[in-house]
Amino acid sequence: MEFKHELVKPNEDISVMFVAMKDNARIIPKHWHSHMEIIYILDAYLEVDINNSVYLVEKDQLIVISPRDIHSTAHKHGNTSILLQIPYEILENNIEDVQNIHFECNPYMKAPQYISYQNDIKILLKSFAEIYKNKPLGYKLKINSLIYDLLFILVNKFSISVPKLNMQKTARYLDRLELITKYVKKHYKECISLDDISAQAGLNSEYFSRFFKKYMGTTFLKYLNSVRLEHFYTDLTNTDYSITELIEKNGFTNYKMFMKLYKDTYGCTPSETRKLLLKSNLKNSKL
Repeated sequence: MEFKHELVKPNEDISVMFVAMKDNARIIPKHWHSHMEIIYILDAYLEVDINNSVYLVEKDQLIVISPRDIHSTAHKHGNTSILLQIPYEILENNIEDVQNIHFECNPYMKAPQYISYQNDIKILLKSFAEIYKNKPLGYKLKINSLIYDLLFILVNKFSISVPKLNMQKTARYLDRLELITKYVKKHYKECISLDDISAQAGLNSEYFSRFFKKYMGTTFLKYLNSVRLEHFYTDLTNTDYSITELIEKNGFTNYKMFMKLYKDTYGCTPSETRKLLLKSNLKNSKL
């Protein structure tokens, strides 16, 4: 997933995007969206970067990503989780001045009252998963009830007010970042120079580098390669193209640099990734 203003599609039968899933290793580069996102880890772990602060979310822990927060996620060995994304329209229609509210809920909040309310949220998410899996008569009524119960806890126990001026500033830099990420989304397979991307943002290259590093917490080149790598990994695990072909297809031009980046990110080589995935698929097919 590229860093971009992500458009999140709700499930067809309910007003939110919800999935309980077992996932393979996955690195999702920085992106943002207007939805609220809640991730509950049922097994293994997930590394989450929110506005350049990194959280390790382990088994039976959860984290909330506030609308418009720049974030990325990573796990090298797969995990099982519940993911809930609530459209901004629901927040806007039910929470006064939500545009000036920031939600903060993560595993590092250790005070007893926070732990207690996080446990309440976990119960709601597990109930959501059970109801949505079985879909009894009137299940949509119960789903809506659970969403509002969850939001009531978050808005009263895990929210802070943010000055209007700060929110306007956030909107301005996100608009500029969106110009950048749209260009990367379209041209990541090509050679993108610092001058090219600076021109797209309407900035000189020196100011662009400072701006990008400030809000993304990384250099543009590292971000660009993370987007390319995410596309490479998707192709690697879903096609039978050769590794050399996929490297070239996804914009990498230096083989040694690519292999180092891949090993540093996933802890193994692309060939080993394919072997591990094949072994996992064979094991699951026998279950």
